[in-house]
Amino acid sequence: MSFTTPHVEFLKDLRNYLPLGSFTLPSDPTSSLGYDFEECLPEVFYGGDSFLDQRARDLHRHSQHNGQVQIRVYVLPADVGGRYVERSDKDWDHLKKLMKSLDVSREAWEGTKILKCLDDRASPHVDEGRAECHDSLFYIFNTLSSPNPSPFAVSCPFSSNAVASLLDDIGGVHGLRTKLYAYQKRSAAMMIQREAQPVRALDPRLEEIDGPTSGKFYLDRTSGIVLRFPRYYEEAKGGILAETMGLGKTLICLAAILATKGHWPSIPPEHSVQERRARPRVGSLMDMAAAATIQSRIPWRSYLHRMSASGEDFENCRRALGRHVPWYTIPAPEARRSRRPTTSQRGKTVELCAATLVVVPQNLFSHWKNEIALHTEKEALKVLYLDNNDTMMPPARDLQLYDVILMSKGRLEEEMSLTSNLESPCTCERTERCHCPAHSGVPYSSPLGDLHFLRIIVDEGHDFSSFGRKNNAVFALQKLKVDRRWIISGTPSSGLLGIEASTAALETLSGVSDRDSLLVKDILETRRNSGINLQAEPSVRKSALQQERKDLEKLGSIVVDFLNLQPWSNSKGANDAASWRLYVIPDEDGQRKPRSLANVLGSLVVRHRVEDIENDIRLPPLHNRTVYLEPRWHDKLSLNLFIMNLAVNAVTSERVDQDYMFYSKNRASLNQLITNLRCSGFYWTAFTKEEVTKSIEVSRKYLENKMASGQTEEASGNLRAGDFELLRRAIRMGMTVLDSPSWIAFSTAHELGLYIEDFPEEARKAWSLTEDKPDAPLIAGAPQMSKAQSYVDSHLYAPDPASGLGLLGQTTMDKLWQSLQPKPAKAVVKDAEGTVKPQQSPRKRHNAPISTSIRKPVTLGKRTISRTKSNSSPLKASGLGMDESQHQRRNESPKQKPEPTSNGQQPARKSALKSALKSASATQPVAPIDPSSTLSKTRLSGTASAKLSYLLDRVTGLHESEKILVFYEGDNLAFYIAQSLELLGIQFLIYTGSLSALRKSAYITTFNDTETFRVMLMDVHQAAHGLHIAAASRVFFVNPVWQPTVEAQAIKRAHRIGQKRPVYVETLVLKDTLEDRMLERRRNMSAQEHHKAEKSLLDDDVMEQLIKDADFIPLLHDEVHDIRKQMAPLQNPPTLFGRLGAAAVEGHDPDKDLIFPESIRSSSTRKRKAGPSGMGVSVGLPASKQKKVGFGI
Repeated sequence: MSFTTPHVEFLKDLRNYLPLGSFTLPSDPTSSLGYDFEECLPEVFYGGDSFLDQRARDLHRHSQHNGQVQIRVYVLPADVGGRYVERSDKDWDHLKKLMKSLDVSREAWEGTKILKCLDDRASPHVDEGRAECHDSLFYIFNTLSSPNPSPFAVSCPFSSNAVASLLDDIGGVHGLRTKLYAYQKRSAAMMIQREAQPVRALDPRLEEIDGPTSGKFYLDRTSGIVLRFPRYYEEAKGGILAETMGLGKTLICLAAILATKGHWPSIPPEHSVQERRARPRVGSLMDMAAAATIQSRIPWRSYLHRMSASGEDFENCRRALGRHVPWYTIPAPEARRSRRPTTSQRGKTVELCAATLVVVPQNLFSHWKNEIALHTEKEALKVLYLDNNDTMMPPARDLQLYDVILMSKGRLEEEMSLTSNLESPCTCERTERCHCPAHSGVPYSSPLGDLHFLRIIVDEGHDFSSFGRKNNAVFALQKLKVDRRWIISGTPSSGLLGIEASTAALETLSGVSDRDSLLVKDILETRRNSGINLQAEPSVRKSALQQERKDLEKLGSIVVDFLNLQPWSNSKGANDAASWRLYVIPDEDGQRKPRSLANVLGSLVVRHRVEDIENDIRLPPLHNRTVYLEPRWHDKLSLNLFIMNLAVNAVTSERVDQDYMFYSKNRASLNQLITNLRCSGFYWTAFTKEEVTKSIEVSRKYLENKMASGQTEEASGNLRAGDFELLRRAIRMGMTVLDSPSWIAFSTAHELGLYIEDFPEEARKAWSLTEDKPDAPLIAGAPQMSKAQSYVDSHLYAPDPASGLGLLGQTTMDKLWQSLQPKPAKAVVKDAEGTVKPQQSPRKRHNAPISTSIRKPVTLGKRTISRTKSNSSPLKASGLGMDESQHQRRNESPKQKPEPTSNGQQPARKSALKSALKSASATQPVAPIDPSSTLSKTRLSGTASAKLSYLLDRVTGLHESEKILVFYEGDNLAFYIAQSLELLGIQFLIYTGSLSALRKSAYITTFNDTETFRVMLMDVHQAAHGLHIAAASRVFFVNPVWQPTVEAQAIKRAHRIGQKRPVYVETLVLKDTLEDRMLERRRNMSAQEHHKAEKSLLDDDVMEQLIKDADFIPLLHDEVHDIRKQMAPLQNPPTLFGRLGAAAVEGHDPDKDLIFPESIRSSSTRKRKAGPSGMGVSVGLPASKQKKVGFGI
């Protein structure tokens, strides 16, 4: 390599170099330190060009002091001399090795540091800040600084005024009806400050290092690049609003939108220098003033709206301003081999739009709509609602008239899709020859693509992230041109979870009122090193690292694909491309670059620390407790059957190979078994009599074979001491189960078992699921009792309301048992010649049929809404206020039980049943029952489930004064509870994952805004994000939840801003059972262990062993034959017949009580063009298709 004179002069000039550090070495190579002078120097000094090598040597030796040599090292920084020296990545790799050996202290540089041993050569600066590398994502997220906005930090006068109006305690934001808390003001103001005045921050890959002299340099530890001057990037115009769940993120966004109403987005810098459109003629004074207003980007809408409030008319001004819209042109790409300009070559004109796009999941659409109406004054915002494809998108110029465009996520994806089925609007006059896209077959092009919007807000935006691949939502968002971008999510990923949620899942400490403040610091310190704790077990540490890497990948998707934050979004071909994986995501050893993650989160996230929130607001108290219940007879049988299955499998398989349930390849089946086992803690009927018999036979045969072979003790193979006795106990348990008539009846009919006292004697036998015992409660199923109840309640004005009840019961039970009979075999199929076709036999398995314990149970019902109809007139129901003739008509006897025919037989049951059901479906309100009647003594005395009985007692005592949330896992549990509530006349809703998005939204709105439905049953895994259910103040978990974060997020659905009452949470646990030990284990687990076992409790070794060692629950002797001892009694047995206030009505349409969007109730045309004024238009399904929406009616 040859150098010209300027090159040589540049390289010889020491001022172009950075003092990096020094070595302290012995002057004598034969020193007692025992190493050679050449060997101790990094290899970077002895490679490459000979001139550079010699130049490096000239810079090495500096001084000799106390028998030591100080060698100063200089480096040519990457941002200096690029035209003289080319450096590759390999060169910087050498520099990284060099940095590990340098001492950058000033005393070493000056030669005053005495070398005592070889290890003293390490630099004190190399490991500076490394302690932060071990902080978990959870810890960093929860220790970010709270927002501290200031109007003086914003240079734009309009944005500065917006920040000031938000922080003003007197004036406030014009058009905002709700008074903001102090933390909400700060968050909204910080959003605007981040948008209008993005900070120029040091490149997050760089660290500022104090050199050995007075100067500083900037080091990228990952690549080894050294810079003399700092490199800055502008932070994103937006970020992540991550205030914790329930603290009013929607209201904060509305406040920011109102404060910046009419503000204009900025033209992208690459398109900012363009020619202005020339007027064809001299404009009027109003037009020139309007043009000047637009050029100055004055937010005229907010000014005119305020002045219009005084009654002045500015319509002419509005029209003039509306004609002048800022714009820019995106140049067309250069075309190849084409001399004729085409449409694609002319570029695309994009107009600026002051509207905010709000994109939400469908189930939150109504929530946003309601929040806008609740918190903003009338006509303060013009909103366009686009919740489904039935609302036609207005043209781009009409979209300019709106302040907010509220869209569902699905609509956005369809709108921006290349294969959209939407139709283009006709934008021309109706002439004979129309060439609009709507009539010319041109593919649909959304008007959204023709505008550059001020802002986009994506609620629950964590669902849009998928690092490494782009989903439809990401593609749709990237096609939009937006100035400011926000993700709204209290949990952007699993690791980015507020500590407040962690405290919600903990039990209330007795005698301690300020529980959260005492726990916050402890939880933070406990989880500080949860991601990279070197003392943790290897498997736990690996699992925690994998989870944190996934969390950071999701965060990276938000940063790169949505927020477009530099340098992470720099393209791979750019000179300064940055890898999110390399700099932010921990490596396999758990090491993370200290500045990158903390700085990125600090520049993006807007959220307050717990202590700052508590200074501004106090939510009502949260009381969380665990209720331990004694398991009853059927609880014990269900749980013991699962333990029996596990025991029989373990012993007969001798715990080896694929026959053993805990074999690695059986993990999916085992997970389903554990799920079923947990559900059985509430109620379970999926085991069959044949299945239990088969298990007994297999166990007996195994013991007989062992005895026949002479093996009487477990002394060989994988058998353990006590295995034979365990198998004998399993056999005895199976025999006990088969000897229980009630268990056989419940499992055969798959019914919720109820115990009824003082049921009418003449009808007891007809309705009983088992052989009736007159001195014991009637054992019946919930659906059957619901029919009996409806029949009697509709005949209360008859002389004998119970007349015909026995016949109805006999017919109902006959129909039930008939439906449970096995289906007949398929008919023999013959071909055209009469030859029997061979039927394809099912594939035979080498083992027994799959046990129901490892199968997902069949869902027993689909109805998710109560048929109970509220009695609108108790006065009318009671018969008060009616004249004598009305009483007489009411008391006219309905059809009496027919007399036997001449041959002594009853008439056809089918016609009798039809008549009975017709009477039962009448819409007459329930009348008070005669206290002297035996029907008034008929009561629901208990159920077959200890948890259900406790829950019914609590619900009946609370539902009139408070609303109740019941969380469950497993749809059948919800339907068992629903059957009982309907029997008690308590209206309910079931929020399950299979509901349509429209019905989910309607259920939440109805439950919050009306008094009709007092109980909502909700799948706990559907309660994770975004739902506002502050109407409920009582929360029940029918089974303990394994994941604390899932439980905490479910609790925060109710414990949030808007909650006026103390929230009471109760988790029901059967004492001394496997779920009791599971809950105890969960409480004692570390954060690392929770991460490892997040998906399945079997991933926790301790829990897996607890399941393997589970023992049978002992049965009490007096429970075996005493029905009263078997049932779980109700503390306050409710009457079954003649209850005032509510009645189940067969013909009642429950959807009439729901609050659907107006579009669903409307019977208007399917498509309608949106209007430009008011609060917008939203058109949905026609009335004829209402009943097709959702999971079931």
